[in-house]
Amino acid sequence: MVDMENEINDDIDTLVDLKAEIMACIKRVENTEYQTLLELRYLCFKRWEEIAIDLKYSMQYAFRMHERALEEAGSFLKEESKVD
Repeated sequence: MVDMENEINDDIDTLVDLKAEIMACIKRVENTEYQTLLELRYLCFKRWEEIAIDLKYSMQYAFRMHERALEEAGSFLKEESKVD
């Protein structure tokens, strides 16, 4: 039972660390609209329909904005991987 609790605690710690990494990555995106979209999708786990409604976007525009947001995030993630 103690081993299972330790394993659960380790998993929780891992998830908290991962969430912090995701938040840091999103915060590096300069465009605040992109940040909001990424937060709603990857931190709040909202469906695309909900995101489009929340942001008053069409679904098509939400997808386009998401693609642009990922491109911006990907650009500095690639730079970081070159440094490591």
